[in-house]
Parts: sequence; C-alpha cells; structure tokens
Amino acid sequence: MRHIKKIIISLTLFLVFITLSTENVTAAEDFAPSLDNIGVSIAIVIAAIAVIISFFMFGGIKYVTPENVLNTEVRKNLYDYIEEYPGSHLREIARELDLKPSNAAWHLRKLEQTNIVRSRDIGGKKVFYLVAGGAEARKEAIAEAILRNQNAREIMQYLVDHPGKHLLEIAHALNLNHHTVKWHIKKMYLAELLDGDTSNSAYPVYYPTDLGLEVSKNFSDYLKKPGRAS
Repeated sequence: MRHIKKIIISLTLFLVFITLSTENVTAAEDFAPSLDNIGVSIAIVIAAIAVIISFFMFGGIKYVTPENVLNTEVRKNLYDYIEEYPGSHLREIARELDLKPSNAAWHLRKLEQTNIVRSRDIGGKKVFYLVAGGAEARKEAIAEAILRNQNAREIMQYLVDHPGKHLLEIAHALNLNHHTVKWHIKKMYLAELLDGDTSNSAYPVYYPTDLGLEVSKNFSDYLKKPGRAS
C-alpha cells in the first residue's frame, strides 16, 4: 500500500511536469528557436525524474511524531541510553553509541521536538534526560551531570565516607582550594545532593542526601564499566 501511494504521487508529479513542459514549449515557440524549446523540455523532464527518484530513495515527506519517533533504531538506542544514563552530554552519548556528534544531535532534536527527551545546560554542556521520569528524572540528570566533574565526585565520595564535615575539613582532606570546594558544594546543595546543618557548629557541616547517596553509587558503578576512567 505504501509503495502504491508513492507511485501515485510520483506519476502525478511527472504529469504536472510534463504539462508544464508542454506549456513552456508552446509559449516559447513564438520567441525562440526549436533547439531552445527542446532544451527547456529536457531540463524540465530531468527535474521531474529527479523528484521521482527522491521520493523512492527517501520515502517522501515524513513527519516525526511521538508515535513514530522511536521507530528508527538510532533514536531507540539514544532513548535507551539516556534512560540508563540520565544527565549524559552530547559527545559522551555519541561516543558510546558510535555516532557522529552531528548525527546524534539531529536525532536528539527529534526526540526533544516530540517531547520524549529534554535537555538542560549544566556546566557549559547540554545534558539529556527523559520526560517520562518527571521531576525525579530531571533531578537525577542534573545530579549525574554535576558528578561528571572529578573534584565534585571526590567531594561527594569523601562526604559519603565521612559525613558531617565542614568546608575547610573537606578542602584539607582532599588537598583542594577551599574556594573550589565551596563552589562544588554550592552546586551539589542546589541539586539536592547535600544537606547542610549548623545546629552544632558555627560553620555548616554537610551530609549526603538519599538522592546524593543513590546517584553517587550509580555513578560509581557507571565509571567501573570497561573503558571508563574513574
């Protein structure tokens, strides 16, 4: 049935071009030599053939909808990867799925346009997560994107192992500048990876939240996959 529709469309286009060709030749007879008329006709026929070939090669005009957007293997693979690793950025996704970044970006735009996937800029990179997961998926994506920074991961892991430490203790233990630690803690606090407590100290001490613990463990497991640096 699909091929019949293509044939009907192609024949219709061909007849339109033939009609235009005839009209052009008739109109041109009063103004140009017959050889010019033949040239015009040939050019129009060639254009008609090109249109017909394009319909057969590319399947005509197709609209991507939420119902058919995952019908292609590459977009289904992108969807599955983002479902497993929310917060992944473009180049990481392209690398893991062996795609050119431009190709991955094009298909990701289709997933966004059909409201299957959403993106957010984190640390200068666009990261992706599924719409289906709602607010929790967004939080997890942001959290995992933050933990892709090595310093952030080290701070989080230190607090997982030593909860209740303040900023200067963390900086000293990890041999990091306290401004660097403060910057990452602020991001993790806003992403709900950490909670701060000032009830027993003039300086806030920090504890991983349930989300922080879960994302930290998932991300550690992710980094243990073959071919990934910790």
